Amino acid sequence: MPLDQRPYMANGSPHGAGRTWGPGLGLPRPSRVVGVLLVINLAAFVVQVLGAFATKPGGTALADLLGVTVGAWWQVWRYLTFQFLHDTGNLWHLALNMLALYMLGGPLERLWGGRRFLVFYLLCGVAAGVAYVIIGLFAHLHPTVPIVGASGGVYGILLAAAVLLPHMRLILLFFLVPIRLVAVIVFVGMVLTVLSSLSEGHAAAAMSDVAHLGGAVAAAIWLWVFPQVRSAGRSLDLRLRRGAWDRAMKRRAAEQDEIDRILQKIHDRGLQTLSGKERRTLQQASRRERQRDRQIERL
Repeated sequence: MPLDQRPYMANGSPHGAGRTWGPGLGLPRPSRVVGVLLVINLAAFVVQVLGAFATKPGGTALADLLGVTVGAWWQVWRYLTFQFLHDTGNLWHLALNMLALYMLGGPLERLWGGRRFLVFYLLCGVAAGVAYVIIGLFAHLHPTVPIVGASGGVYGILLAAAVLLPHMRLILLFFLVPIRLVAVIVFVGMVLTVLSSLSEGHAAAAMSDVAHLGGAVAAAIWLWVFPQVRSAGRSLDLRLRRGAWDRAMKRRAAEQDEIDRILQKIHDRGLQTLSGKERRTLQQASRRERQRDRQIERL
């Protein structure tokens, strides 16, 4: 496929947008859903920072109210809200997540459409929160320690882009690197970090990476398991339809054979020799024929 026709190079830019974004930055404008997600995350971070300054000692931080915690696992809204909050003491947490969302989310949104992309992104984030709670229960994590961040959705996007847009290149340490190599480096490093923390008995230190892997697992299920399930469902539906069609054709052939026999009997012996059942069979056949004629006339 020519370079300019690939989904991530549409209209001459890696994000498929002809216009630039920002005063003199020369950056492609983010796609619609990605742009909304960026604004929400940045606005939420500002609210968090202002709230951190305004909160009195002993007060409740926004992360405690809306982040995912083991103790409040049943509060289902947290699995969505925690995705839009970030650690106010670590600006890189927000910056790297938003950069990845901006760079990788746009091409995926243009490939899938806004609605499908948003569902995918949020489901990966939800899976990250669920993974945090499940592993946290087994690791006896403190029930009020919250997890926040868009990393679950971002890691899902990274895996999806590596699978669906393999020709993409990302800048890594000043070099253009294939996205699949970047994904391998990121996920292998994450798995090694988790294994190292667990082997040293520091399960709590690996909880964020466990959550990130939960988002990647959800992306893998979306990319490989769901298509197989849909394909199997379509195949089953086709077989059922074909079986129903075959049964209907056999039933119609049997009915036609019976009608032919009755008509031959009338020809050989006369109408008065028909039984009541045979007369009803002819009447039903006549009604069906009239119904078909009316349907043809309406067409």
